[in-house]
Amino acid sequence: MTDTASPRTATEGTWALPLLALVPLALIGLFTEFPTPWLVISWVICAAVVLLAAAGWVTVFRHGMRGASAWAMCILVHAVLIWQLIVLTRQ
Repeated sequence: MTDTASPRTATEGTWALPLLALVPLALIGLFTEFPTPWLVISWVICAAVVLLAAAGWVTVFRHGMRGASAWAMCILVHAVLIWQLIVLTRQ
């Protein structure tokens, strides 16, 4: 059986880079307090992740999404991003 989806469809890799940027940020936020320099860096990283997630959605709108695992990764990225933004705004 051949795969008829476009080779440019969004996959797990589309959402991996934003998740890789968020995981260290979330772990440091769990185990430490946010000193001022780290708080500024956290906001910059979150802004970059928002841009990467927007680029992922552009790919989804243009070429579609391939598979349930890609959707699961997308949901995970957005859940961690929302959680991290809530943590940062409460600081």
